[in-house]
Amino acid sequence: MSELRNYFKEIVVNIFCRWTGLKLAVEHGMAKNGLQTAIDFVDYVTDSCMQSNVKINEEDLMDLLEDIMDQECDTILEDDSIKEISSILLRYLELLKNGQVEVIKSELSCLPPCEQWIEQGKKINIINDPDDDDSSSSEDEQNNQQMSVSANVTSPSTSGSTMQVVEEEDPGWTVVRKGKRRN
Repeated sequence: MSELRNYFKEIVVNIFCRWTGLKLAVEHGMAKNGLQTAIDFVDYVTDSCMQSNVKINEEDLMDLLEDIMDQECDTILEDDSIKEISSILLRYLELLKNGQVEVIKSELSCLPPCEQWIEQGKKINIINDPDDDDSSSSEDEQNNQQMSVSANVTSPSTSGSTMQVVEEEDPGWTVVRKGKRRN
């Protein structure tokens, strides 16, 4: 069971490193404990999925991901990335439990390379909003701000290329919208 857990944790890290919404939350200082929040998030999701006495379904996993993003990262995602990530993780979990490790390795190897940023000791560049003025906003206000993002996740089922456009709507809120990449 420990070997399965460790392998599934590698899968979770691989998928979470590609999750733009989570990375933006950490980079923009929305995650309460920065990178450690993402590391703990991986462990919690891994443990929740690997419980032998409970079979987690997609809706439960989606709720879990939404709750953690909201409570620990002060982030509400307005796209379908949580649904997509839940679906991908549960698919890989099922494949892993059925001993189809080669299928998982094959699919993950087809994904474009990405930075493996969720690990102890990694340096994360925190992006500070130049419009923030510490003298005009209290620490409580900063802690209560929520970032609203629309992110995309690169997955084996994703086709076509997209790019993301970041635009400021209101101070303290960042909205990222998907758009077609023009060649």
